[in-house]
Amino acid sequence: DIYLFKDVANTQEKVALEFGCGPGRNIVKFASRFKQIDGVDISEKNLENASVWAKENGTPFTPALYKNNGVDLAAIPDASYDVVFSTICMQHICVHEIRFNLLKEFYRVLKLGGSICIQMGFGPGHPTAQDYYANFYDAQGTNSAQDTRVDSPDQLQGDLEKIGFTDFAYDLRPMGPGDGHSQWIFFRAKSQ
Repeated sequence: DIYLFKDVANTQEKVALEFGCGPGRNIVKFASRFKQIDGVDISEKNLENASVWAKENGTPFTPALYKNNGVDLAAIPDASYDVVFSTICMQHICVHEIRFNLLKEFYRVLKLGGSICIQMGFGPGHPTAQDYYANFYDAQGTNSAQDTRVDSPDQLQGDLEKIGFTDFAYDLRPMGPGDGHSQWIFFRAKSQ
């Protein structure tokens, strides 16, 4: 998490949204770091588990949990969050136009001066990763069965700047356990 939130100051005063929250592991993991963390996921079962996990682990807040349709954040009002973060999720979306739309949605739900903090797979090596700009709708599975890869930080920076984000920064780090990418890229940017 040192690289994920590297450029976000005063997190204790901020309200965050985790995109692809799954069963709530990061909501619990980062609960002491933020004033509030809410979650959004495509799976109703994951959201049920996230609610239970947060409660069982005594988070100091009750997270708002949103079910999304995989392409937008329609249930979330504009300018609601100080931070939107995501790990091990965006790299599993091998359709560029969907990822780009989600980045636009992250911008929409961020407050002025808010931050995105995202991790994705970087570089060659993943046996089924599609090109960053591919719109590969024929994926035969999810969660690493068909990923995308970032080959250059310029790809991310270009998309983010088209949307209006500024202050792009990134770190390349070794990949985590069980991932097929050669590295991970942790990138951050600000809404204006």
